[in-house]
Amino acid sequence: MINHRQLEAFHAVVVMGATTRAAEMLAVSQPAISRLIKQLEHATKLKLFERRNGRLIPTREGLLFHAEVSRAFQSFSRLGAIADDIRNYRSDTLKLGALPALGFSFVPHVVGSFHETYPRTTINLEVANSDTVRDLVAAGQIDVGFGADEIDISGVFAEQFTLPPAVCALPRGHDLARKAVIKPADLADQPFISLSHADRARRRIDKLFDDLHIARNVVAETHFALSICQMVQQGMGVGLINPYCLDTVAADSLVVRPFLPKITFKTMMIYAPDRPITGAVEAFRSVSHKMAVPFLHTLMQRFDVFINGEGERAFGQLTEPGPWIRNPLA
Repeated sequence: MINHRQLEAFHAVVVMGATTRAAEMLAVSQPAISRLIKQLEHATKLKLFERRNGRLIPTREGLLFHAEVSRAFQSFSRLGAIADDIRNYRSDTLKLGALPALGFSFVPHVVGSFHETYPRTTINLEVANSDTVRDLVAAGQIDVGFGADEIDISGVFAEQFTLPPAVCALPRGHDLARKAVIKPADLADQPFISLSHADRARRRIDKLFDDLHIARNVVAETHFALSICQMVQQGMGVGLINPYCLDTVAADSLVVRPFLPKITFKTMMIYAPDRPITGAVEAFRSVSHKMAVPFLHTLMQRFDVFINGEGERAFGQLTEPGPWIRNPLA
């Protein structure tokens, strides 16, 4: 029966041209090489070498057989490269889903950073509302999802990801732009562009103003924070937004200020319960957590959100990505 060691010896003798050099190449004795060659000839029932003056000269059959052996060794070498690719997540396809506030801003930056380290991993990114992202995760159609906290997490694994505080978006030249911090009373009767009723952050905002008996003049509603920014740019009014969405907004197109009392936009990372947390998923998760807070700090600096220490204190210490709610690793 042919074994790998016999083929190694045969290949080494043909390539090196002598049993002594083949023995050195494989770090074995010359008699061991000769023994392996005899075993291979017996197993194949082929005369692989002519023995002339103490040397082994490949026969025609030996050369034909070596051509196949050489191809086999190339395949074995490729298996090592494939294993290295798998170990370093280079051959995976990573399927992602994200709500628009992150999918059009933060997540592409994470993908870019991830790609630098794992350039052969193919990324598929689906941007959709949080409920759709959750359904795709639960169905096993995507590996990692980013969704708002209003989604139903039954049937998925979830962890708290970001808790960015709401900021107030104002048109350029608005009187409130002079203030370091915007408070509910400042927005009384102001034209207000609101998130839709389905958004849990909208409900937290409404409750705050209702509890304080402060009326707003809601002139438009939308599902997306980025749409609020675009309407603010048109001078339609002011709005409270998830600051992550500002990445695609021109810094000179509107004014951004901290808002108190603090209202947070809660985001989760979600995973399918019946799919393993692969190396690629864990690596992407790690990059996401590492970038979450620095990314937001950079945005705040770009928009000159803090005109003095009062604004910086109001914005507060950003919360690091948080604990698992339903943990697949437990």
